[in-house]
Amino acid sequence: MLTTRLELSDEIGRRPCWRGTLVGHEVILLLTGIGAVNAAQATTAALTAEPEIDAVINLGCAGACEGSGLSLGKAALATEVVLADMGVQSAQRLAGLDEVDIALAGRSSGRPLYNRIPCDPGLNELIRRANPGIAEGPFATVGRISGDSPTAQAMARRWGAIMEEMEGAAVGQVARWYAKPFAAIRGVSNPAGLRELDLATGAEAAQRALLALGDSW
Repeated sequence: MLTTRLELSDEIGRRPCWRGTLVGHEVILLLTGIGAVNAAQATTAALTAEPEIDAVINLGCAGACEGSGLSLGKAALATEVVLADMGVQSAQRLAGLDEVDIALAGRSSGRPLYNRIPCDPGLNELIRRANPGIAEGPFATVGRISGDSPTAQAMARRWGAIMEEMEGAAVGQVARWYAKPFAAIRGVSNPAGLRELDLATGAEAAQRALLALGDSW
């Protein structure tokens, strides 16, 4: 959907790239690939090559957690993105980085960053206004996708997540290092824990939510 409105451009960080105007802004659309390492490398490459970038929005599809009220083809907006696999794992439970006081960043400022990376309130407000009623909540970024409902439910309870995905927190963490406003929009491709995926429907839902911004951004 978005690629048809943009022009294919030279790669950034060896990633496919499109450029053009969307929602009243010049945009760079970069395909990160799957997982946190791909996402972090792509985001770093983009922000290094194009330091004038004003904001970073992560788009994609995700699994909807039970109790989120989300169904196939619905979009959701992240209030924060959570590094849901990081911490200290015991036989009983996963202790988050805050519980063991292992900070990812921020000690010098007195505001340590642990598992949870907040999204930009101003950017979220623009997306919210353009998409009345859009679901909002934490997105859990995982390296191991839940393979059944009990696993997905345990993860969702642990972090209060409404969606399970694989890239958002990596993009958000890099955006934070570069002091860029960050938001994440995901469309539902499946219930978390069930592996029958409709990736196109999920991705299109996220793209529609972005395009709803029109010229208001």
